[in-house]
Amino acid sequence: MKKLSICIPTYNRSYHLKNCLNSILLNGNEIKNVEVCISDNNSTDDTKNIVNFYKKYIDINYHSNTENIGVAKNILKAVAISNSEFCWVIGDDDMLLKNSIEEVLNLIKRQEKVDYFYINSYHFDSKLLKNYSYPINTNDLPSNLEKFSSFNSDFKTKFIELINPEISFDFLGGLYLSVFRKNNWDKNLNKLNQKNLNNNLLFSNIDNTYPHIKIFSYAFKNSEAYFCSKALSINLFGVREWTSLYPIVRSVRSVDALNFYYKNGLPLIKLFKYKNYALQYFIPDVLKLLINFKNSYPYLIEILVFYLKNCYYPNLYLSIFYQLGRSIKKYFK
Repeated sequence: MKKLSICIPTYNRSYHLKNCLNSILLNGNEIKNVEVCISDNNSTDDTKNIVNFYKKYIDINYHSNTENIGVAKNILKAVAISNSEFCWVIGDDDMLLKNSIEEVLNLIKRQEKVDYFYINSYHFDSKLLKNYSYPINTNDLPSNLEKFSSFNSDFKTKFIELINPEISFDFLGGLYLSVFRKNNWDKNLNKLNQKNLNNNLLFSNIDNTYPHIKIFSYAFKNSEAYFCSKALSINLFGVREWTSLYPIVRSVRSVDALNFYYKNGLPLIKLFKYKNYALQYFIPDVLKLLINFKNSYPYLIEILVFYLKNCYYPNLYLSIFYQLGRSIKKYFK
């Protein structure tokens, strides 16, 4: 059994998948120490050809679904086919840096009792990809990219202490941030609601939006965790096909996620504090959904109920002024 699997759910993104796999290949001899698990959600592009090319150089465990099973279930499948002790789930549009694999394996080796590692990541605008050769060489990217988490010190802690917007503003929503012990994950798959998972309406519940958060909240509630401040991956923004529904994820599902952390050890005072933080975009996000009514109308009743349940949080109303401040700052930047 290998120590680490890099798990990649993918669907019709062969262009970005090639960049992703090439970045893994650039890790040199260390790639022999990892397994790459790809779950293909019945792609109709040349994903399989890209995978077959990189199979010559990388130990790839490739599974192709016979039909599109949805985003959440494809994430679960990418982990399910892993044969390693730890898993690192990354997006098909994410990339690793040159020494990422070596550094993660060394972390796992040094921190034997740790079950969950938070691995920092860089943001990178997908529009800038055109300025680089293809497939991209991550060594050519700027050294001053913005990190996902601005926390600058490594530390070991209890898992629940990582649920802090000063560390992770989306409460571990970013898949690419987590390296975790697979055994813990497997034991808590039953916490997912299968009916919710099978709901084909994208982001209609916590299970088909953040299945990993729900599993994490149970699987690692008593676990030692480690925060790695050094960014070891690159997360592209601007690629998401579901951008119009991001307001649902940011202003509703993030709050839903906090409820599960609370069930599994997050103190009540932090629950209120973090929910208030998560609602700082609420009214602007609702307005965006109303403007995009054609795609968002199935969610509007739930949003009304959500508002009634959370109407006592100050940031829900202050979100208008926060947005005004952000707009002014952006204008003068």
